[in-house]
Amino acid sequence: CTPGGRATLAPMWTRRLGALEFLVEHRSQGADRGPTLRVRDVRAGGRERLRFDCFARSPHFHVDPEGHDEITGLDPLADNVAWCVGELRRDLPRYLEKAGLQTSELGGWSDAELDAQLAAAEGAMRNPPARLDELDLEGLKARISEKWGTYPKDVLAAWVAEMDFPLAEPIRRVLEVATHRSDVGYPIELERTGLREAFAERMQERFAWSIDPRRCEILTDVVQGLYAALAAWSEVGEGAVVQTPIYPPFLGAVAEMRRRLVENRLVQSPSGFEIDIDALRASVDGTTRLLLLCNPHNPTGRVFSRSELEGLAEVALERDLVVVSDEIHADLIYAGGRHIPFATLGPELEARTVTLHSATKAFNIPGLRCAVAHFGSARLQEQFQDRSPRHLRGGIGLLGIYATIAAWRHSQPWLDEVLRYLDANRSFLGRFIAERFPGVVYHEPEATYLGWLDCRGLELPETPGRFFLKSARVEISDGHHFGEGFEGFGRINFATSRAILTQALERMADALPNSTRNG
Repeated sequence: CTPGGRATLAPMWTRRLGALEFLVEHRSQGADRGPTLRVRDVRAGGRERLRFDCFARSPHFHVDPEGHDEITGLDPLADNVAWCVGELRRDLPRYLEKAGLQTSELGGWSDAELDAQLAAAEGAMRNPPARLDELDLEGLKARISEKWGTYPKDVLAAWVAEMDFPLAEPIRRVLEVATHRSDVGYPIELERTGLREAFAERMQERFAWSIDPRRCEILTDVVQGLYAALAAWSEVGEGAVVQTPIYPPFLGAVAEMRRRLVENRLVQSPSGFEIDIDALRASVDGTTRLLLLCNPHNPTGRVFSRSELEGLAEVALERDLVVVSDEIHADLIYAGGRHIPFATLGPELEARTVTLHSATKAFNIPGLRCAVAHFGSARLQEQFQDRSPRHLRGGIGLLGIYATIAAWRHSQPWLDEVLRYLDANRSFLGRFIAERFPGVVYHEPEATYLGWLDCRGLELPETPGRFFLKSARVEISDGHHFGEGFEGFGRINFATSRAILTQALERMADALPNSTRNG
């Protein structure tokens, strides 16, 4: 609290509806905190008529706070944001009447206008400012997950693909409530979790892709989907197409499942990496069964165009390939880019496409282990279930289901803020490399928070990953993990605060040999 005991406020959100003003604040009062929704009468100098304080410990709402101030308590373990928005959507006139107003005095509005305002208010209430620039480096180093827990404390971690940012508030809140209730038992049946429906809603809202929720299976992660797909649609020794450089588990899955790697290398041009359709067509033979696609692409950050995807589609149809499309980065696309789900290219393509998706990358919850596989036909789904029955795949933790639904349904404002920050970081990375890393080629990614660096021009004495770990105490991902021939490349993760990113880049630049640094 500020001096005098007043509540501290986060930046406000406001909208008008007729003569009403809706205002959202994120407040803390002593040890309690949470969002507040105020409803004010603009005609009366902004007099407050309703206030909903959805605090964590003592949630309540006020009718006519500046008059008789009728206060009603709420359940601290309930979803009070949903309740108050639902009540206003259902019966705003009655609440205003209790507060001394008639809606006829306020100017009319349609149900659609009210719905739109309340939906926006709900997003603002659920998502306080993320404060992405305020990361505590010592706090990051105290984490025990892979990114910060693998290397000594003096190493800055810029390798594995997870963000350093705080959890989205809707996710944090749903996990907090679940643990408070000790609600960590067995999940209910898949049909009753609501996860498949949440995924379908998300695909329709974000990509105009209409899917049948019944065509979805829940997985522990997208990588599990790659292994299970190889088991379902190929035999030992048969081929699977992989476009290198590629996220290392693609290569690992093909090798460990003893399938044959059919490599379709992306071609590096002055503008970035592109698919070589002619080379793909020439490499696919009669024993090639699958095309493993990563779009948006990790590590290059490409968002493949419709024409590129249609080229892949032609080959898939000609050679009767099952397409397994990892689209986990689809929500991490920058302005000007557009993700096209492969299954939307046409009914024939959808019928042979398995789409792998998860909230874990965009909403930074990989440790909660929850993903979705969507099958474009009943036949594909039945074949998958036959080769990889549910109990062989293992169960999904309840917290992962809770968090994924909270991400897809309630956390988009957080992601919008994160994307703006990442966009600035990717541009900063490009400027820094141009100024301080002569000879390094960097194509600004169209998606993801990963920069793919061609460091061959530095003529380092060893691979970039090893060099910068030893000489700069910065860990980036070494290029050789992404395919043969990429030993001179490295992948850097820029999903951190600008201060930490700057420190890592300064260390790397200072570690370069003088001849390299000076061009």
